[in-house]
Amino acid sequence: MSKLHKIASHLTVILSLMFIVFLVLDQFNPMMNFVDNDISRWLLAALALSGITQSITGWHLNAE
Repeated sequence: MSKLHKIASHLTVILSLMFIVFLVLDQFNPMMNFVDNDISRWLLAALALSGITQSITGWHLNAE
């Protein structure tokens, strides 16, 4: 279970940093539309799932 927790932790950090970069770039050039497109929606879904996975595995590891 700890391997899944490590993967989810790294994935959450990577996707969070990607969205921070997307938001900053979108502020400088809104015509590029970094935040409101299909790829960003899929990445946001992956970020949410990795956060949920990290929370569940962390809770399970602390319960042991």
